[in-house]
Amino acid sequence: MELINCKTMDVKMKYYLVTILAAILIITASGCADLQTDINQPESILIHNKDITNSSSPDFHGNLLKGKFWKMTECQACHGPKYSGLTAPSCLTCHTTSFGPEACNTCHGSFTDPTRIAPPRSINNNSNTSDKGVGAHSKHLYDNTLGNQTSCFTCHNVPQSIYASGHFDTGLPAEVFLKELALANVANNAVYDPTAATCSNTYCHGNFVFYKNEAPAEDQFVFTADSMAGLNNTVDWTKVDGSQAACGSCHGLPPAGHIQVPLTACASCHGTVIDFNGNIIDKTRHINGIINVRQK
Repeated sequence: MELINCKTMDVKMKYYLVTILAAILIITASGCADLQTDINQPESILIHNKDITNSSSPDFHGNLLKGKFWKMTECQACHGPKYSGLTAPSCLTCHTTSFGPEACNTCHGSFTDPTRIAPPRSINNNSNTSDKGVGAHSKHLYDNTLGNQTSCFTCHNVPQSIYASGHFDTGLPAEVFLKELALANVANNAVYDPTAATCSNTYCHGNFVFYKNEAPAEDQFVFTADSMAGLNNTVDWTKVDGSQAACGSCHGLPPAGHIQVPLTACASCHGTVIDFNGNIIDKTRHINGIINVRQK
């Protein structure tokens, strides 16, 4: 029997191992050389476009909601039932006023002032008074120097909740239903024309009649006819330059059927309303549906 030389065997084994390792390295290098190296990294999965919070972008979430009639219930699935965050961030970081995103001033009015819920800043994000959605809202509700601030309810059916019927479940224009002061006295045919953007036959702009036989006996001397009446001015809602409610545009100075006196004499009988320079001193007593005379 031939004896095996262990030293020779050991050398051969090392040779075989080196050969096998070299072959593996050659095959690996060859395979890697064929790999595609220009593969793009996968993009992050986004629910919304990247400009969803950019108010100047068409992808802004306000525009997205406008296309959905401002129904925010879908948002709650990710942002939580109170919009305070769930699988998506909290909305209350920006929507800091009461009711969060469902506050009135989210869609119209001032986004930074929850007390100003009427335009300017209409639902079309417009603040120009020539826009029907803006018009004389501020002049009636916030900057009224001639009479009491008008309430939203005078011209609209104010919803009790954001998703109430008649709020934003129909398209523009907003429905106008004149009520309250607009219909005072004889103005039961007051109307707003959405096409022409005009208000007509409203008490507020001179559709009134006061009858002599209904006046106290001591006041009847001021009548020159059976009644005195206003000018029943039809006003342009989008013309907010002071001309639509200038002194003398809603009733004559004095009204038709009233004895002729200069404006500086009005305070003699209407001293709780006007001063002797013709300035309104108590707007709560002016355009209020009644005659304030002789300190009444």
